[in-house]
Amino acid sequence: MTKSSTHLLAASAVLALAVVGCGTGSTPATAGGGVQAKPARWSEPNRYSFRLLSESGERGGLGDYRITVGNGKVVKAIGLDEPARFTVEENPQDVPTLGGLLTDLQKARAGRADVAEAVFAADGHPTEIHFDWLAKAIDDEADYLVTEYRELP
Repeated sequence: MTKSSTHLLAASAVLALAVVGCGTGSTPATAGGGVQAKPARWSEPNRYSFRLLSESGERGGLGDYRITVGNGKVVKAIGLDEPARFTVEENPQDVPTLGGLLTDLQKARAGRADVAEAVFAADGHPTEIHFDWLAKAIDDEADYLVTEYRELP
């Protein structure tokens, strides 16, 4: 192998690793470990519902929720566990919409949070959102798991 072909091979390997390994967490991995094609861009619909598991960190809004959104606002929230029931009853403003979580994600990225990642479904809605402002701090992270998402008429 010549010196120039060795450099070409090394450059190709570095480029391939950069493309595969330096994602922002915005494309979901497939079951086989590969990466799915880039999801559709998601726009918050007028009405939708989803289940949200909010965990990690020392903050309000933790718990398991069933949320219905209309015109960008939470119109119904059900706490499925004790922390979520407390939030719904005492601090309903802490129950997020998916649009609100994505806005928070953009703010975290702009603010240079150590972790500000999301995983999206094929239709573009988020299925996971992760924040950690300071990786060395033990109480500022937030992890969200979105399931049972559906648009409503």
